[in-house]
Amino acid sequence: MERRFYFLAGDVLSNALVGIASAWLATVIVDPSWHMYAAMLAGMAAGMGLALALLPLFVGLFGAMEVMLPVMLTAMTAGMLFGMEGVMHWLSTPGELLGGGMIGLLVLLLTYGVDAGMRGRNA
Repeated sequence: MERRFYFLAGDVLSNALVGIASAWLATVIVDPSWHMYAAMLAGMAAGMGLALALLPLFVGLFGAMEVMLPVMLTAMTAGMLFGMEGVMHWLSTPGELLGGGMIGLLVLLLTYGVDAGMRGRNA
């Protein structure tokens, strides 16, 4: 993965925005009357569809593979989690936005950690 500040800032921005948008969309779609598994799948699909729509904004600026893997994983994770949360209780908008952004940053840290571990073994 790219280590220059411009690309690192782009990764942080893209993951945080996609996490926020996926969390928001999942809670808008899911109703508390849904079954939890259906809400999880709907949130995952909605988040990944939203990420696919937003990817052209980020891919041209920050690189395709560096953005696509963490952004799609962020969208899937945030959509699944907040889809299930939407079934359990209504969430406040600031809580879902903060949670989605945090998921985006955690997924980015995870992908950078895995990349560093794989480079250490292969180098």
